Amino acid sequence: MNQYSSSINEARKRRDARVASDPLDWINLVGLFWLEEGENSFGNSAEAKISLPKFPQPICGYFLFKNGQVTVHAESAMTMNDGIVDTRPLRTDKEPQADLLEVGQLTMKIIVRGEATLVRIWDRNSESQKNFKGFDYYPVDPAYKVTAKYIRYDPPKPTIRVEGIGTEVPTFFIGQAQFTLNGVECTLEAEESGDTLLFNFKDETNTITTYGGGRRFYLPQPEGDEIVLDFNLTENWPCAYTAFASCPIPPKENKLKTRVEVGEKVFKK
Repeated sequence: MNQYSSSINEARKRRDARVASDPLDWINLVGLFWLEEGENSFGNSAEAKISLPKFPQPICGYFLFKNGQVTVHAESAMTMNDGIVDTRPLRTDKEPQADLLEVGQLTMKIIVRGEATLVRIWDRNSESQKNFKGFDYYPVDPAYKVTAKYIRYDPPKPTIRVEGIGTEVPTFFIGQAQFTLNGVECTLEAEESGDTLLFNFKDETNTITTYGGGRRFYLPQPEGDEIVLDFNLTENWPCAYTAFASCPIPPKENKLKTRVEVGEKVFKK
């Protein structure tokens, strides 16, 4: 095996090991709940607005959602960021470090998606993680590492990211990659993602050998007018592993009319 293939396979092994050891990985998710204005109780009671059997009490507390802010009110043992629970507004995932609430073996975090505010919940002792055997990939194929022409947008083009849960998030296309793959002329829009470019795409393997919701890879922004696209780095969106993720739908511009038979395959639970 050559050095390039070895490096890709080693990166996959490291990813598998990280997922197998991270109690807050996507495969540990057990709940995603929309917050309603006012009190949102949580516990194992069917009468709780946020109800899961792994909560240790019928009602463990409630989230007060008012004027766009969320505070937590504990009625049973609970910690926040490994310390005492504070009644200040909770930090969401839109801030540098979101607050993490631990109740029994569950961890909760407030997330914001467009106009929606939600509670995401992990089970730190989930059966999904205990049964995790690693992700499934196509063999590495250097033919799918291609050099593309990169057209930079100045200014960036505003667009709307539509997510699988129905929310919409304003974002930008930063540029376009133009390339040939399997003899087919292709383009991919590059979406802004922090300091990197997100390539969120679909191809003709979707629903057959790969996840139906599309796949993704990230690259640093190029300095010149070329960019190397390595489809061997392609991974599934978290929605391939759980119904409790909030993944963006690939833009209509990014449907490739060819089979991309590299990268991650359908997740086998």
